[in-house]
Amino acid sequence: MILEFWQGAGDPVRGLAVVVRAVATIGALGAAGSALFLVFLSERLTSDEARAARRWTVVFVLLALAGGAALWPFRAIELSGVREGMARWQLYPQIARSAFGEAWLIVGAGLLLVLFSRVRATWGAGIGTAGALLVAIGLALSGHGEGHRMRQEVLALGVVHIFAAAFWVGSLLPLRNVALRRDPRSAAEAILAWSRHAMVFAVLSVACGAILGLLFAGAPRGWIGSGYGWTMIVKMALVIAMLLGALACRFKHVRLMERGDVLAGDALHRSSGRQFLLALLVLYATAELASAELPPLVAR
Repeated sequence: MILEFWQGAGDPVRGLAVVVRAVATIGALGAAGSALFLVFLSERLTSDEARAARRWTVVFVLLALAGGAALWPFRAIELSGVREGMARWQLYPQIARSAFGEAWLIVGAGLLLVLFSRVRATWGAGIGTAGALLVAIGLALSGHGEGHRMRQEVLALGVVHIFAAAFWVGSLLPLRNVALRRDPRSAAEAILAWSRHAMVFAVLSVACGAILGLLFAGAPRGWIGSGYGWTMIVKMALVIAMLLGALACRFKHVRLMERGDVLAGDALHRSSGRQFLLALLVLYATAELASAELPPLVAR
């Protein structure tokens, strides 16, 4: 919405579409990430913690499906050029066959497969992981990758970036339940196991995201000259804040929990909540970038 008005006169409908895209993205990444959380950590979770993670998966899936479905009328408005276009049902088969429809149908298929992560079996974990990967592919196709369909390196980097980010973002709310476990030492063991996975995913996400940022926005010295560049700067600052919060949890709160400090679990619970709020801002910035026009140098 912000870039829509920054880059020109601005259309309120297109601005609202950015907000809806952000909601759909939050739901999709949350669903994929909470599913991966169950896949990687299910053996270390109590029954209550696993049940809470499964609930979060369902909540995120419903949010993503609602947000993704709400994007289609906005696409119809864009194609028809008038707001009444959302009621022209003959446009929707055309939208379904377009790159936009293809991407979000892939996301929808992935979300349905993600629900299999709730099944307490190896095959459920496998199908859930495949669903998370499909979600990442669909989201990569729905962003700037939609305009770079012949550039396989962009799509490959986008899929890895989104898949890795999903684990980090989608794990934060289920992790809050683990932090409140009555036995802080046991909780610390589970969180340390999670952090080993999260470290790998975080490095992949940040590295691929940095490369994509350079491909889309050009050299950092030119970022301050455009709204797109400033959004990139804000997104980077938010990601750095998330990383610092994660490091504080790992090297401060978890160490205190290993010593039996119950209050450290409460602190980690609150910190995870703050990181999730930062993640929401990051994903909103991502929706802004995916909906905006690329800087002229990159567009050429």
